[in-house]
Amino acid sequence: FSDRAGSASFMIPSYSVGAVGTVAALANVMGDEVCQLHDLISAKKDCLELQHKLIAPNTAVTATFGVAGLKFVCDSVGLYGGPCRSPIQPLDSTQKKKLSAIMADVGVDCSKSSG
Repeated sequence: FSDRAGSASFMIPSYSVGAVGTVAALANVMGDEVCQLHDLISAKKDCLELQHKLIAPNTAVTATFGVAGLKFVCDSVGLYGGPCRSPIQPLDSTQKKKLSAIMADVGVDCSKSSG
């Protein structure tokens, strides 16, 4: 079997010890960048800048805002995130603004809506 990184935040370290891919929540909204990082790492090319770029948005849609955050970003970029199921609550307006700002810092526009 082959190992996979479980997050876009630590792809370089994971690949350095034998991982061959990643299962990353961030790939739902920044798939091109996650794939580009995979390609750069696999080709043994400079990839630190891109890895660092992905840490803040990855942390935001996982550890900081969780499933509700990922759903919000998906909905906000024109994909379908869908409603949160109990007991998870949707983000409030302050959280949405913070998450939108984090995503905007890496070029993800959260002003669209799939609704």
